[in-house]
Amino acid sequence: MRWFWGSGIAMVLAVASACGGGEKAAPSLSDADLKAIVMMTSEGLPWTLVPQSDSAVSNEESAQPFADPTKWLDNYRKWGRTGGHMATFGVTGGNVVQAQVESYESAGGAKKALAGVRDFMISGEALHAYANLGYTDVKIEVMDAAKIGDDSSAYRLVVSMNGTPFDTLVIMFRRGAVLAQASVGAAPDTTGSADVEALANQMDARIRAVLSGQAATPQSN
Repeated sequence: MRWFWGSGIAMVLAVASACGGGEKAAPSLSDADLKAIVMMTSEGLPWTLVPQSDSAVSNEESAQPFADPTKWLDNYRKWGRTGGHMATFGVTGGNVVQAQVESYESAGGAKKALAGVRDFMISGEALHAYANLGYTDVKIEVMDAAKIGDDSSAYRLVVSMNGTPFDTLVIMFRRGAVLAQASVGAAPDTTGSADVEALANQMDARIRAVLSGQAATPQSN
C-alpha cells in the first residue's frame, strides 16, 4: 500500500495564504540540494532506515491532490515555490518514515505557507481531503512542537485504511525560505514524539549545511 503521506503530505505543505514574500530573494536551491536534505541516514535515530523511493515533486504534482489543481498552481506562483523533493524509508519494526522539503523564493513566502498549513490542519477541509484519499476515522491532534528551525508545528494523525489503523506523527518546520516535514507512521501507540524530533533535527542540520554551501558558492543562473 502506498504510504499515507505519499500523496497526503504534498497536499499539506501546499496549503498556504495566497501571497508571497516580497523581501530579499533566498539562495536558489537545485533539486540535488533538496534531495540531499531528504535522503536521511540512520545516524542518531532509534531504527535502521531502508531507502524505498525518492522523487522531485513539481508544482503540478503537488497540486494534483486538490479538488482545484489550477487554483493551487496559481497559488504556488504567488508564494514563489521553486521546487520540492520527497523520500520514503522502511524502518525496522514495520514503521515508515517520510521526509519532504520545499523551497521558496523568499523567507516571507515560506513563512506564509507554514501559516497556511496550520490553518489547513485544524480545519474541516483537512478531514475532508484525507477522506477523499480513501482514509476513514480521520483524527488530527495538534501537539506541542519542539523548537526546530525558525518555526515549527507538530501533529498526530490517526486514520484507518481498509480497517487497519495508522498513527502518524508529523513535525513541519521552516528555516529561512525552506519548508520541511518529517513523519513517522506506525501502528497506534508504538512510536513517540522524540523519534520524529530526531528525524526533523537531522533534516534541519542538512538544510543548514546546504544553505551554508549556497552562501559560500552561489549558483550561477
